[in-house]
Amino acid sequence: MALLLKHQTAGQFVSRFREAYRDSERDRTVQLAKFIVSRIQASDITDAQCSTAFGLNATQWNALKDKMRAKITAFNEVQSAIGE
Repeated sequence: MALLLKHQTAGQFVSRFREAYRDSERDRTVQLAKFIVSRIQASDITDAQCSTAFGLNATQWNALKDKMRAKITAFNEVQSAIGE
């Protein structure tokens, strides 16, 4: 599903997302990471917009995105192991 922004630009959205991600903990951090990675993959927002909002250069942003993906993978592994 496309990201439909009615009252803000994609840049403003990413800036607000950055604040939410910075202040998040545990499961919420993973939920936000899943969301932002999926929106980048869907081309709703760009890596450049994210790196600007997070105040990172391209290399630093890619490193952070890799950490997000690692958190997502670890979270999914734990969720799938429940009840084993």
